Amino acid sequence: MHVRIKNWAALSALAAGLWCSAAMAANPVSRIVEAGDIRIETTTFGKGPVTLVMAAGNGRPASQLDGLARGIAKQGIRVVTYNYRTLGASTGPIEGLTLHDYANDLWQVVDKLGLGKVYLAGKTYGNRVTRAASQARPDQVLGIVLIGAGGEVQPSDDTIALYKQYLDPAISRADWLKLQGQLMYAPANEHLAQLDLEQGEFPALANAQAKASDATPKEQWSMGGTAPMLVLTCLQDRVAVPESALSIAKKRPATWLVGLPACGHNMLNERPEDLQRLISDFIQRNQAQAKQRSKSSLKP
Repeated sequence: MHVRIKNWAALSALAAGLWCSAAMAANPVSRIVEAGDIRIETTTFGKGPVTLVMAAGNGRPASQLDGLARGIAKQGIRVVTYNYRTLGASTGPIEGLTLHDYANDLWQVVDKLGLGKVYLAGKTYGNRVTRAASQARPDQVLGIVLIGAGGEVQPSDDTIALYKQYLDPAISRADWLKLQGQLMYAPANEHLAQLDLEQGEFPALANAQAKASDATPKEQWSMGGTAPMLVLTCLQDRVAVPESALSIAKKRPATWLVGLPACGHNMLNERPEDLQRLISDFIQRNQAQAKQRSKSSLKP
């Protein structure tokens, strides 16, 4: 009976923790982080023993990650997202930057919120930011997730030409929506670009971020440090082609690669449940393994 009571207490505590995390996931908390003339708007979902910091895609607002953040937070993982400079309440210059500047913004969020060691995840361009951040402070990263990872294998010439049009700061709203569907989604899923349009289009930031990536030597960010890594790729991604994700997985240790069918570059809207499950499982398994290693090291 004593054992049963202990188990019931443990289950009750777990249920209470998950309920609390789910409640906080539904009611995220916003906070502004300041560093000199730079202000970064952050949003925290849920509550848990570990924190996942997520960076959005190229020229995209943090709100594109809301659904994913809520789903992961319900699993007892605290999730923090943030707006890039010039988006939402975030401010700061965007010209003449490198990926190191964007990585520094991420670490300002971590430091000012007192998060300590964290997991990092980046959606498309955001995983270039998180890779640069992880490479800069490898001892502070528990694990890293790449969602749509490019940079290793170039897309087709046609795709590159379309992407240059997409990055034009003067692009019309109609042309942006058309290219968003063509470039970011698998065939038959182009209509999902309307969801992105509702969040807003920010081609000036997208253009500046692309320049920041080009201005950063590849060896300073591409491998993303030494932490365990989960690479998620969509098999119909024409921008960050699957071969690029495979190349990353082959080059570094402790790296897992998952290929998802019937989706493209913006898999957030195509495979949301899969992403929530895979990222949550990766973090939970990594935490369990770390705990087991810690126990083993204490044995005489």
